[in-house]
Amino acid sequence: MWGQIKWKKDRVIIEGIDYGNLDLEYCESCGEEYFPEETMIIIEKKTKRKGFMGHPKKGRKSRSSVLLMIPKDIADKLKLKPDEKVTLFTEGKNKLIIST
Repeated sequence: MWGQIKWKKDRVIIEGIDYGNLDLEYCESCGEEYFPEETMIIIEKKTKRKGFMGHPKKGRKSRSSVLLMIPKDIADKLKLKPDEKVTLFTEGKNKLIIST
């Protein structure tokens, strides 16, 4: 049985950074919480302002693909190894999700 998705405002703390009270979606049944795109934009802006995020990168063209280099600190955190396959997803207009 699927639970209903509802809205609430709750304090958001990610990796020790307090982002304050933000809008969240949550499942009534399991309690899983989701950040809507507007909340993610607020989190990303605050994270960038605090200097905890941001590795500006230029993509390079290779035939019909765009190549991006992943900084070592991010690769280490994701436990990515050279030549390891990953799955890429887009979320919203400007976000890329990497899944190992």
